[in-house]
Amino acid sequence: MSACIANASSQPSALTMAKELTAGAKAATARFGFITCTVGVDIEGLRNALVAELADVPFVGVTSCQSVIGAGKVVKGPRAAAALWFCGDDVKASVAAHTVSTPDDAIGRQLARTAVAELGSTPSFALFHGTPGTEEPLLRGLQSELRSIPLLGGSAADDAIAGQWSIFTSAGRFTAGAAVAVVRWPGKIAAPWVAGSTAAPQKGIVTKAIGRTIHEIDGKPAAVVYNDWLNGALASSLATEEQILSKTTLNPLGVIRTTGITLVHPERFIGGKAIATFAEVYQGETVALVKSTSLAMQGRPANLVSRTITEAGITHLKGVLLIYCAGCMLAIDPATPAMVEALKGVTGNAPLAGSFNFGEQGCHTSGKPEHGNLMTGALLLG
Repeated sequence: MSACIANASSQPSALTMAKELTAGAKAATARFGFITCTVGVDIEGLRNALVAELADVPFVGVTSCQSVIGAGKVVKGPRAAAALWFCGDDVKASVAAHTVSTPDDAIGRQLARTAVAELGSTPSFALFHGTPGTEEPLLRGLQSELRSIPLLGGSAADDAIAGQWSIFTSAGRFTAGAAVAVVRWPGKIAAPWVAGSTAAPQKGIVTKAIGRTIHEIDGKPAAVVYNDWLNGALASSLATEEQILSKTTLNPLGVIRTTGITLVHPERFIGGKAIATFAEVYQGETVALVKSTSLAMQGRPANLVSRTITEAGITHLKGVLLIYCAGCMLAIDPATPAMVEALKGVTGNAPLAGSFNFGEQGCHTSGKPEHGNLMTGALLLG
């Protein structure tokens, strides 16, 4: 019988932390684990201790911003960790990881092929975790191999965008890399991923963009257009290249795609003309100003999960993994515990864990994974 176990720990010792994170997992026949922790954790020590505690159980780990969600509560601090174990003889998983200096489609394809070959059967879903900057090329490669398999993921984070993030598995730790897990789960699953916001009337066509820099909207400097949409609220930032993430969390750009709205977080202005972002936008796409509130962000996970449980026909929820943007978490803090309590109000006693990420990956429609910012995703296991 399949089941999930969620644990949390803030122990200073990696050995003690691993024991708390794996409590009950061996007895429940753990077959796969999702691990998340803040960057003050001795990750290499924790990784080795997890391997010792649960030999031959694959896991994927990702660092989280300032806090984690474990055992249905927010655990905050430099040494905070959480785990969600997928248990039962009818559960099977495999993990593939790769150091990535220059991400490309080929690495994504190889990750998928390696993981699926080891699994030996068609997976029910995939989890993807990469360090910032690796996401889009790898997702393109993953999609070409995984096809219509649901995928959810969160980019590694640290406490202050200082490059201290990492991904880790039983095979090693990667400060520039990615890992993909493919899992066969015997019950119903759903992996919703949403912006949870609606576009404002202000919108335009991207007429020039390269990677994660938008140069022009409707033939005009993108930074000037975006500032105009905000009624000049960022005028002082046009003359500098200061970080504007906290100033744009509630008013990001939304890329209007046929699959849905994918949010893109403006990071800074370049030369008073271009916008550097945390996700790629492509020439010819339509972008719009998107408005939200901290209260809406606080209620988004509960609303998303409640709606999905009904739509997916999940009658017995056995586990929940929440992928929640770190920028959203910082915007609603100190109401993060209230956000989790609201989520528990719709998930009941189902084991719950989650991370706060510097980028989120998911599918608006089955089989087309995207990378966005300020997004909310959840894996629901029935």
